Amino acid sequence: MAVTKIHPIETTLKIALDYIMNPDKTDEKLLVTGVDCTPETAAMQWGFTKRAADKEGGRLAYHMIQSFNPGETTPETAHEIALKFTEKITEGKFSAVICTHIDRGHIHNHVIFNSVSHETHEKFDMAWSAYKIEEISDKLCKDYGLSVIEEKSGNKGKSYKEYLEEKKGTSWKSKLRETIDNCVAKSQTWEEFIALMQADNYEFKDGKLPKFRAPDQKNFTKLRTLGAYYAEDKIRERIGGKIKTVGGTNFMPTERKSAPKKEPFGISLLIDIENNIKAQQSKGYEHWAKLNNIKMIAKTTNYISENGIENYAVLTAKYEDIRHKRNFSHDRIKTVEARITELKKQIETLDNYRKYKPIADELDGLIFKETFYKYHESELILFNAAKQNLSVHFGNEKLPLIKDLRAEMSELYTEKNKLYNDFHGAKNELKELEIIKKNVDTLLGKMPEKDNKSKAKSQELDF
Repeated sequence: MAVTKIHPIETTLKIALDYIMNPDKTDEKLLVTGVDCTPETAAMQWGFTKRAADKEGGRLAYHMIQSFNPGETTPETAHEIALKFTEKITEGKFSAVICTHIDRGHIHNHVIFNSVSHETHEKFDMAWSAYKIEEISDKLCKDYGLSVIEEKSGNKGKSYKEYLEEKKGTSWKSKLRETIDNCVAKSQTWEEFIALMQADNYEFKDGKLPKFRAPDQKNFTKLRTLGAYYAEDKIRERIGGKIKTVGGTNFMPTERKSAPKKEPFGISLLIDIENNIKAQQSKGYEHWAKLNNIKMIAKTTNYISENGIENYAVLTAKYEDIRHKRNFSHDRIKTVEARITELKKQIETLDNYRKYKPIADELDGLIFKETFYKYHESELILFNAAKQNLSVHFGNEKLPLIKDLRAEMSELYTEKNKLYNDFHGAKNELKELEIIKKNVDTLLGKMPEKDNKSKAKSQELDF
């Protein structure tokens, strides 16, 4: 689910741009992209556009924010969505700086774009309403399999009013959905599901329209009012494992992704029934725990057999080999991304150098330079900065062609995409092996579980 906002910038454009490009928020600026501009000089470039269009007054830019639910997407996917989001809003006619922030509990995008088009010299039409922008964002979220807020539709589920209540922590339905999702993941039958819900202090009323009520809630909530995915028949299907996806109509808490029935590798951790409070409260939960201990042992032995792991040393060697592949891919991705960032800056620097060199050459040929310099001061500043940067990077060497730099960047993007596939493949396989190895260690008494958890956590890498 993405929540969107937009507001104009009238006086503090440079401050706003510096804020959204903060390296601490954008993974050292790896999640910063300029669209038809260089992020570091965007404010100055946009000033040129306004002056050329004779529209230097009024609003300087527009600032859009797109926030995602915690854990629902990755920084790379969020940034990709932001690029498409910006393209649809600006129709490619307005220069923009796009940044993805990862410093908080939820990933969110910041997009600042020029108020005047560099193509048509027209101002951005604020007839774009907040609703229209949200509509485009929701469409993209659906395309990427993310949840959206259902509003002004005939579907039962999460209304916009309820979403606002959820943000304030007052939504009974949101809490009920979350509890249902967690209990469904732990249940083998409808009866076990009801027992788990009651163990979570929900009162159940059976009948044609089953309903639940929380301890402090005045009225019961009918299952059908939670959305089609939460109707009795759908819950029964979910317990039976027939439904695998949300269906794109209702928000599903991210906790479901790690629930036992949805474990991506089909391996469950050992369940310590004696130390689990719910095991003392619910016979259904205790039954589920025992079943999953049996399944864990079976799946662990199957994995060892299918992969030809004859002894503990082979298991450890396989684990270390995959960890090495994951770490290598991770480190190479960082190197490739750093080179791509460097190439982007070099291309922009070369472009500024060649674009404004005729103005600098004309200045050198003048006797009275002051008036000419004052009129072209911004262009000359960019030229001199570009000249200095090129001197630092290339010295007396022949300057490269922009087309050659773009070709190298294209090859790096291809390599980066392959590396991402390799990284996530190794990461997923390593997670499976971590669980297998933890199960083996626990069964053989090789390592206390708490030490193993600490070790696994210290070795985890992500983007």
